[in-house]
Amino acid sequence: MAKKPDRTETMDRAAVEGGPHSVLPIGASGLDSPMAMPLYLQVKSHLIRRILVGEWKPGEVLPSEMKLAEGYGLSQGTVRKAIEELAVEGLVSRHPGRGTFVTSHKGDYRPFRFHLFYSDLGSRLVEVAPDYLSCSRSIASPRAAQALQIDLRAEVAEVLRVRRQDGAPVMTENIMISTELCPGIETILQDEKPASIYLALEQHYNLLIVRVDERIRARAASAEDARLLQLPTGTPLLEVERVAFSLGGEPVEWRLTVCETSHTHYLNQISG
Repeated sequence: MAKKPDRTETMDRAAVEGGPHSVLPIGASGLDSPMAMPLYLQVKSHLIRRILVGEWKPGEVLPSEMKLAEGYGLSQGTVRKAIEELAVEGLVSRHPGRGTFVTSHKGDYRPFRFHLFYSDLGSRLVEVAPDYLSCSRSIASPRAAQALQIDLRAEVAEVLRVRRQDGAPVMTENIMISTELCPGIETILQDEKPASIYLALEQHYNLLIVRVDERIRARAASAEDARLLQLPTGTPLLEVERVAFSLGGEPVEWRLTVCETSHTHYLNQISG
């Protein structure tokens, strides 16, 4: 009698031969190894890899839990737990009756969930399209190069934008994106002037921003701040330095936001 393949052999063969559940084996040491990570975490990791290589693109629906469980040779509960982890991290969204979708910056996904500046009346500053003052290739600043993990003399696409409230400038955004990771991005941004750069990254490069790290501090307005925001030098401002990361963990964008806060505020809602 032929030996029945175990779950690891099935996954390894699928990874090599291709097919609807191929790409990579989910556990290098084997699913049944006592030293391996829990099965649901292996499934989670494997699903992320499949999304990264484009098996399911942003906005597309994943196979049902039952089909995934059959493909992995695991219980539906294990697959469900893996998908729940992805949903908690914002990598997929679950819609009863419709299915589970890869997170996207379009459709019914909240495209500006990473933008936390509000007017004192409660409206998001990003609801008004920004003014693009410049968009070109330049050399990365030391802070941007360190954040993007690129050489100090590496080229980036640099964008300078201003956001307004009731017609008055209240925020500047200095943005740098690696041209090695996103070749030609400066031309795209110059031509399209998108309200959401993250949506442009998704549409043109299949790069999905899923996490941002921010450092916030107060500082006095420099001469350049004063010119752009039309206020006196030395005016108190709020500075937010951000690094945006893709689904694969790559640092994609460095952004320095400077905001005048007499009629605006930064709102970060934290739940336990």
